[in-house]
Amino acid sequence: MNILVLNAGSGSHKCSLFRLENVLPAEPLEPVWKAAIEATDPGSTAQELSLTIECEGRKKERKTLPSDLSSKKQVEYLLKRLQEDKSAVLKGTSEIDVVGHRVVHGGVDFAKAVIVDANVESIIQRLAAFAPLHNPVNLEGIQVAREILGSKIPQIAVFDTSFHRTLSEAASTYPGPFEWLEKGIRRYGFHGTSFRWASGQAARLLKRENDPALRLIICHLGGGCSLAATIGGKSVDTTMGFTPMDGIAMCTRSGALDPGILLFLIRENPDVDKLEKILDRESGLQGLSGLPGDTRILVPEASKGNQRAKLAMDVFIHRLRAGIGQMIASLDGRPDAIVFTDAIGEDEPLVRSRACEPLKFMGVEVDLEKNATSPIDTDISLPKTPVRVLIVKSREDWQIARECHALYHSKSQ
Repeated sequence: MNILVLNAGSGSHKCSLFRLENVLPAEPLEPVWKAAIEATDPGSTAQELSLTIECEGRKKERKTLPSDLSSKKQVEYLLKRLQEDKSAVLKGTSEIDVVGHRVVHGGVDFAKAVIVDANVESIIQRLAAFAPLHNPVNLEGIQVAREILGSKIPQIAVFDTSFHRTLSEAASTYPGPFEWLEKGIRRYGFHGTSFRWASGQAARLLKRENDPALRLIICHLGGGCSLAATIGGKSVDTTMGFTPMDGIAMCTRSGALDPGILLFLIRENPDVDKLEKILDRESGLQGLSGLPGDTRILVPEASKGNQRAKLAMDVFIHRLRAGIGQMIASLDGRPDAIVFTDAIGEDEPLVRSRACEPLKFMGVEVDLEKNATSPIDTDISLPKTPVRVLIVKSREDWQIARECHALYHSKSQ
């Protein structure tokens, strides 16, 4: 069967096509076709859009698109390229069996992937109040896919928040007025698709699949960054909360702040939209350094003596360490492994080694030579250390395809 995975995001749009048999393989498959439209410099006001298409693992095309291309037009462009030109791997839309969508916020309504219908769409729209930068774009992706591919192809929504529906009441409740709970103000957590894959892959690497006692701290470090503590593959705590702005410092997001800072800034200038832009797009690594919030730029700059880049990286590491400490406290015991995933987690040896440095007291020691090569899906700990350190390749698109495959076949039986 052909499963198309569409990740329509606030800053990029990605599309992957997987060909699967009726039984899922033990190892992850690579997409037979994938494409992405991303801003060449997300931190710049003069953005250009870059298109990359890969077919059967080979890069087929790179080109620049008009910078004023709307979000909807970008999704339309990707879906048409799938079947209309030299890179096409489908003869027509009838060859697609199901379309899977990443949706950021599912609130308390969704604990697992669901087939999209009018009711599901209305809930995604309602929850846009909680994720205004993400849910409207996710919903637009669903609507555009239906327009271009037809209404007969089933669409499945996979929610970032669903993985964290196992949080306890104590872990998910903010200590504000009780009425907040009635308004839906609570900790939801995000990056759930990434955490679900990483927790399962870590269990396989440790040869502890289906072990209800397996304790993990998973560090998803990319454009957005969050941590999760899991026991037996279930989330018991996470750093992101009501929105994806919470938690540790990120590339352009502030992470957690003293709420008094926000009150001070609002009194100084009561422009909430401007404040949201500052917190979401002009803070974190970018805001502190004055450079793009990209560790591939900041790490070398810091090593050359750029003091603002050094400060940005020091703050990032400090907040990451604090987040790991928070997750340890929620595990009710020493973790079996610390897992690093996504772009920074997979590619930055310095971040991994510095994050683990203060944890030697509990048996965390990284093999520096192995760590320097950033080997994916590998244990990079020193031999016989009680807490393992793993690098797991992020495979959100594959995880979405897996969940679509499972739901599709359960409905067809």
